[in-house]
Amino acid sequence: MRSITILLLTLLVLRVALAAPGATVDKYVFTDAQATIRVTGATAPVPYTLRTITAAGWGPTAQGTAAVADGAFTLAPLCEGIHIVTLGLNPPVEVRFLALNPPPKVRRAAVLRALPRNGKKLLAGQPFLGVAMGDSVTNTGDYVGMLTLLLERATGNHSIKILNRSYPGRSVDASVRFFPEDVLATKPDVGFLMYGLNDLHAGCALDGYLDQYRWITQHLATDVGADTVLLTPTPDASMDDKFVAYSPYLTDTLRFADALVPLAKELKAPLADTFHALWMGGASLDEAGHRQWPLHPLGYASQFSSIIETGHGDGIHPNVLGHLAIARAVFAAMTGQPVPAPPLAFTATSVFTPAGLESTVTVRNASKAARTGTLTLLPLPDGRVTTDFHGLYALIPGATQSFTVRWPDVKSPDDLLTYPANSYIAPGRPTFAVLDTSGEIYAVPAPFPVAGGYRRERQLVTGNTVAVTLDGPLGPTTQTVTLPKESEMGRLPLKSALPGKYSVPAVAELVYLRSAGALRGNATVDGKLDEWDAHTWSTLGDPLQARWTQGPADNRATPAECMQHWAFKAGDTGLYCAVKITGAVDKDVFTLFFDPRDPAELGTPGRYYWVSGNLEKDGKVKLSRGETSKTDAGLTGAWAPTADGMTLELFIPYALMERVAWPAGGQLGLSIWWRHNGPGGATHLQWAEDGHPWNTRWYGVVCLQTDKTQPLPYRVRIK
Repeated sequence: MRSITILLLTLLVLRVALAAPGATVDKYVFTDAQATIRVTGATAPVPYTLRTITAAGWGPTAQGTAAVADGAFTLAPLCEGIHIVTLGLNPPVEVRFLALNPPPKVRRAAVLRALPRNGKKLLAGQPFLGVAMGDSVTNTGDYVGMLTLLLERATGNHSIKILNRSYPGRSVDASVRFFPEDVLATKPDVGFLMYGLNDLHAGCALDGYLDQYRWITQHLATDVGADTVLLTPTPDASMDDKFVAYSPYLTDTLRFADALVPLAKELKAPLADTFHALWMGGASLDEAGHRQWPLHPLGYASQFSSIIETGHGDGIHPNVLGHLAIARAVFAAMTGQPVPAPPLAFTATSVFTPAGLESTVTVRNASKAARTGTLTLLPLPDGRVTTDFHGLYALIPGATQSFTVRWPDVKSPDDLLTYPANSYIAPGRPTFAVLDTSGEIYAVPAPFPVAGGYRRERQLVTGNTVAVTLDGPLGPTTQTVTLPKESEMGRLPLKSALPGKYSVPAVAELVYLRSAGALRGNATVDGKLDEWDAHTWSTLGDPLQARWTQGPADNRATPAECMQHWAFKAGDTGLYCAVKITGAVDKDVFTLFFDPRDPAELGTPGRYYWVSGNLEKDGKVKLSRGETSKTDAGLTGAWAPTADGMTLELFIPYALMERVAWPAGGQLGLSIWWRHNGPGGATHLQWAEDGHPWNTRWYGVVCLQTDKTQPLPYRVRIK
């Protein structure tokens, strides 16, 4: 009897569910078309209300009653924007869609200039494939879908497909690592590349970021004959506790976006200024924060929502309106649409004065009308910029006005070797940001008036002398630096004055680390080091190696709190690692990064692999492979206690690095990142790294040793 009752109740609930009203709608429609609302559970005329959200905020509204025919009715969009349709059913039902304005006409010659390799295919109606590479901004939205619609409408080509190959939480190196799968395997006609937010937050060096943009663009052209469209990072609209003001990372985002302008010219690739496409402006940062709300969702999974609905939400990942702005900027870049020039133009140069570093800035009215307003210098995430300029300007067309910006924490060239100056200034392109009361925002590069500096090179050096190159206005010159004898690692300042009438210093830091050595042989992974007596040991734990993204950071009471020595074997099927450790490290975690490419490629963008681990009880080690690797078969580790710490053994199969043997060139790129969680806080110990632990620029080297009487070479880099 009970079973029958349950069955009847189930059927009753199912019947009610089937009878419950509902509605669906296509997510995109052009404003000159009709949106079709499909209704279930209703046959009589349905009352509705219609609200809209535009890029400028709440838009027009409407209400009415729709006659349902064949389970559907149509609505004409009111404007470009999110349409929120509430149907007066019982209970009420809401559907949302985006209306897009039709794209402008395209000019054949402009498309062919922007896409010289495959523009003809796009215009001829042939199958045209794109690959969108990016971080979570690309992953959580659908600019690729909207871009496809715009291109189809503008060209008449309905054989366009764009694949989304994005990696949330990753920097641009992710698309380098997955280039074989994402590009070589799909053979696209065009690649779209947008990174930056994770790169700058992680402390990635700007030149490393540009190196990887350059690598992807060049390999798209040479490996599959594809064009590339570069996209600037979008504004980080993270806001303060009052949810009104921008994060100071806004300046950093602009700095990375601005650096793509000369790179795009170098590579002859179209640049989509997606930063300014999403920038809604404002006379102040508070006002700009509020104006950005329509383009950001309540949560990144709610793309058809907006912060203006509640006043809180996701300020980093754009919503469907923000992705429409991205799509339009990319469409403009790849079809050669003219982009209006900003009304003000800035030029600036930086020099050292007795008071410290100063930048002389000239602003010119580049528009055809007189302009007045106020300029505000935006804050940096770290460090300071100041000015005595009152901010007011009044300029007729073509007129200029000058003012001075000071960097109060940069008193002398020596300061360029420490954070944050080594990030903002030492690479030779000091950059700050200015907000105009008109709402325009500008990145202002202020380079030194004489171009040049030490080449940021990497080299493997045998012996203890290093030749470094200084580029100056009269050409390159070579300097010889002597490394201290018997030294395993070190950091030496490089200083010189570039010739000319300006006070232009060239400063850099030479960082050297003796390569590790590996002997041929196998080992039993049991945590005991009986087989390792003949090996060369490399130090991890020197105070020089206690660093994070902002420079030296050592929270150990003494180095002995966590001091390590590593040795390596080139086994038949994989790499063996042995570690002698002093101190209590049971709460520590570590990651080993591997680059098995040819020695000439080490330190350049490319595919790399990693293994992460932590120490468990009873001599066990928990290890997991990184996302690049296809297998971890055979990966294992073990540890054993000692009087003052422990010994550790690891086995990393070559298959994890997509290899079957030790690299033919005799060298394996290796980086060790050990996070020691001690009583004084976390200390990041890095062998070969320099703060950003997943950047191929800083890899160390393990050399295969065939003659232990020969000293191991130094891995030297200039930074």
